[in-house]
Amino acid sequence: MADKKNDKDIITYSLITLGNSGVGKTSILKRLVHNKFEENTLSTIGFGISNKLVTSKNGSKFNLKLIDTAGQENYRAMGKTYFKNSDCVLFVFSLNDRNSFEEIQTWLKTYKEVNNDIDFSKLFPALLLGNKCDLEHVVNEEEIIKFQKENKFYGYRETSAKDNIGLDPIFEEIGEMLNKVYGKRKKKHNVRLTARHKESKGCACFKADA
Repeated sequence: MADKKNDKDIITYSLITLGNSGVGKTSILKRLVHNKFEENTLSTIGFGISNKLVTSKNGSKFNLKLIDTAGQENYRAMGKTYFKNSDCVLFVFSLNDRNSFEEIQTWLKTYKEVNNDIDFSKLFPALLLGNKCDLEHVVNEEEIIKFQKENKFYGYRETSAKDNIGLDPIFEEIGEMLNKVYGKRKKKHNVRLTARHKESKGCACFKADA
């Protein structure tokens, strides 16, 4: 029988994915949560939310609320509440689409504007993912690493949701990142997202197996 007291002690962190439409944000989350890949995944309309119980390298457990965002321009303003409430970020671009890499700067700018109470001169909890590494690269790796370091991303990883490349260590890396940045407490401004967000109209949601 599960220890209810211990369950209550588990911290919930929210992770948001940011990046252009079509870079594979939904595919990455489905691979991470369900270890599945769908060739013809539809673009997310609105926002999708799933949950995953994660064990970090040091054995500590936490609940990760995964927020899948739409990459279309007309949904960016809607997403600002999620931007503000997130504890960590996966900025995702496609290695075969240079524009999607250049647009990360725009996503980053919006995120910083919304979270103006965070000191971004220090390391902040964000990973940069170059997805679709199974396809021809049109973005130079040196350029990516330079961008990552200049903007204090916790790390950079090349991934392929299709071929399940580079994704296995992601949850452990996220756990390590959250422990380093927050320890056992969360940002003061964090507001826990409630279950009713799952039922938002136009939300393409999927729920993880615990």
